[in-house]
Amino acid sequence: MRRSRAVLLSPGLIALAIVGGAPAAPDAQSPGRFHLVRSTSGSRGAPEGSRFVMEDPRVEFQAGTDRQVLVVFEWQGPIGHHHCEGTWKDPSGRAVFTSQSEVDARVPRFGVYWGLSLPDTVATGNWIVEARIDGEPAGVHAFQILTNPVAASAPVARSLSLAELYQRGLEHTLTLDVLGAGGGRLARTSGFFLTPTLVLTSFSGINAAHGVRLLAPGTSPAETNEIVSWNRREDWAILRFAGAGNQPPTRTTAPLQVGDRCFFLDAQGEGTGRVILETAIVGRTGEGDLFLGEGAGEASLGGPVLNEYGEVVAMLAGSRVLGGTPLDGAETRTAPVRGTRARPVPAPPQEDAAARTLDDLVKTGVFVPLVVHTPHFVSGVMGTGIEWQGRIPIARDQRFQFTRGDRQCVVFMTWVPASKEDAISVFGLYDADNHRLAASEERKLKMRPSQSFVQWWEIALGPLKPGVYRVDATKNGDPVWRTFFRLTD
Repeated sequence: MRRSRAVLLSPGLIALAIVGGAPAAPDAQSPGRFHLVRSTSGSRGAPEGSRFVMEDPRVEFQAGTDRQVLVVFEWQGPIGHHHCEGTWKDPSGRAVFTSQSEVDARVPRFGVYWGLSLPDTVATGNWIVEARIDGEPAGVHAFQILTNPVAASAPVARSLSLAELYQRGLEHTLTLDVLGAGGGRLARTSGFFLTPTLVLTSFSGINAAHGVRLLAPGTSPAETNEIVSWNRREDWAILRFAGAGNQPPTRTTAPLQVGDRCFFLDAQGEGTGRVILETAIVGRTGEGDLFLGEGAGEASLGGPVLNEYGEVVAMLAGSRVLGGTPLDGAETRTAPVRGTRARPVPAPPQEDAAARTLDDLVKTGVFVPLVVHTPHFVSGVMGTGIEWQGRIPIARDQRFQFTRGDRQCVVFMTWVPASKEDAISVFGLYDADNHRLAASEERKLKMRPSQSFVQWWEIALGPLKPGVYRVDATKNGDPVWRTFFRLTD
C-alpha cells in the first residue's frame, strides 16, 4: 500500500488516500475502461495487506456525532499508472472539494479510500462522491448526513479481519477421516455442515470409503456410512451424521466473479492444524467450475471457501477425473492437488432423504479402487508404439497426450520382482465416469527375484471420444499401477 499526502482543502474538510492492489485474472483488463467492483462507506477502518477493512460499513451518518466519513472504491482496469479523483458533492449538488490520488496498479484490481471530516456544522442530506480515473467516469457512491438520530437502516455486511476470518473458518471447517473396510484410516479430507445433520464434502476425498469419521473441536468423534447424494463430475458428496445437531454456516447465493477475493483454511500435514490462505477467483468455465489462485492440499478438499464477510461462497473441489491427478503418471490418493478448483454449494436435500451406504458404492463400482502396494518395483510409460533396440523392446514416442491421428497408444510397464510369486495381470481402460471400456487378455506372471521383465498393451484410439482416460494395471485383481492419458481430435 502507498499512502498519499494529506491535503487541507477547507476548514474541517480533509482528503486522504491509500492505494493498492489485489489479485485478479489477466483477462480482467479492459484498456481505457474501468469497472467499479464495489464502493463502501463508514466512519472507522484501516488498511490490512492489500485490503481496506471497514469496521462499521453504513450509508447514514450523524452530524455532531460522527467525526468523519470514509469511502472506499475498488475497480478492475488496465495495469499501470492512474490518476484518481473523487469529487464530493453536498445535498445542493455543489462540489465541495476533490480528493486526488496517484495509483501505480500492478494488477488489474486496485482501489483507494478517501475521507471527509465532519465539523459540527455541515450540510445535511444526500451526499455523493463522483470518482474519475484518468479523466474517465469511474463510479458514484452516495451516503446521507442526518441531523437527528433515525431508525437504523438495514445492516450492511462488515468485512472481517484476517483473524476473524480464520476463527470463522475454524468454526465451520470439519476434519473427516476416511475409513477402510477394517476401520483403519485411508485418508483425511474436509467438509462443512449444510444442515444440522448433513455434511458436504468432496466426492474424490471419500473415494473408496467404507465409513467416515467426523472430528470436531469440543465434541466426541461421530461416524457414518450413509451417503445421501453425490456428483462425481462436480466432486461433491453429502453425508448424513444422524444426531449431530450442528448449526450450519451462513451461505450466500451471490455469484462469484473473476477477481473476487476469497479465503479458505488449508490443512497442514496429518494433523488438524490449518492456515488461512487469501486468494481470488482467477478463472471459471461454462460448467460452473471456479479456479482459485492458491493451491490447496488434498486434505483440504471439501472445505468451505469464504468471502470477506465470512459467508460460505463455494466448496474446494478436486480433479474432474476420479482416482488421481490426470496426466501425471501413476497416482495415489495422497498426491497433491495442482491448481485448486472450487464448486458452488449444492442445494441441500431433505433431512430425511433416502440414503445409500458407502459399502454399496464400493461394491457397485461407483468408487475407483485404490492403488495397492506391491513388494515388486513397478514403473510405466505410454507411447505410440513399440520399437526394438536389439532384443530389448521400448515404448516409442513416449507421452501421455494423443490425437486420433495416432490411431493407437501403448501402455508399457516394467516389473522388477522382489520375491517369488505367480500372479495374473490385466490392463483395464476406464473413462472419466469409471466405466470400464476395454481390457487386455489375462497374462500369467511368473515373478522371480532379480529377473526383470516388461509387458505392454496396445489401445485402439479410433472408437474413443476426445477426453481423459484412465489405465489400471492389476495384479490378481488389485490395481498396482495407474496412469491417465488425454485424447484430442
